[in-house]
Order: sequence, then C-alpha cells, then structure tokens
Amino acid sequence: MIEKKHQQGGNASLTFAEILREMNEDGGFTRSVLATSEGLPIAAVPENPDSELASAMVALLQQVSAETQGHLGMAPIDEVTIRTEDRVHLVCRTIFSGDDWLSLCALVPANRAYRRASNRAVRRIRQVLES
Repeated sequence: MIEKKHQQGGNASLTFAEILREMNEDGGFTRSVLATSEGLPIAAVPENPDSELASAMVALLQQVSAETQGHLGMAPIDEVTIRTEDRVHLVCRTIFSGDDWLSLCALVPANRAYRRASNRAVRRIRQVLES
C-alpha cells in the first residue's frame, strides 16, 4: 500500500490516512477512502475490512462518470455525488496525478456541508503526490 508522507510546516508530516482523518473531523464525515483508479485502497478512515467494498464502489462510480463524460463531451469530472432518501451523501472527488488519478470518497451525514473539508484534503493529497 502507498503511504507517502508530506512535510507540513516544521517537522510534522501527514500521511494519507492522517489527511483523511482530519477531513472526517473537519467535515463531520463518518467514513472516507482514498483509492487508485483501479479501485485499490490506499487509505481508509476508519480502517475496516469493508475497504475493499468501498473501493469497488469508487471504481464503479468512476467508470460511470468517465462514460458519462465521454458520451456528453463534458470536461473532466471533478465530483460524483449520490444522495440517499435520508439525505446522506456519498461524495467522490477525482484527483488527477500525471496520467493517472485517485478517488477520494467520503460518506457525509445529512445536512452537512462537505466541499470545504474535501477541498482541503484534495489540496493536501496533491501536495503529497507532487513531493
């Protein structure tokens, strides 16, 4: 599993799992996962045996978004969101890195804003990938 560290000011360093943990705390998210374009988990918070299931969902959502983008001639897709009847959101953000990409997905409780916390996590993950 990839577990790069990112220097953040002074001597503190962040791992992908730490970035996810901070995002979950900032946004009040219940679960998050960072996965490769193939759906393989890089980090998940909280860690659990269902990370493979979460990664499979990531891969499916990315496949659907890529097909939709292709058929409609849209610009690259930044986010795919699924909302349940009880207003819980599954939000998947795409993070491009060179010729490949990663998916950052979070389970967001009803009536919670998610964009600010996920934007911060996306920026931090990009910093790790570029270092």
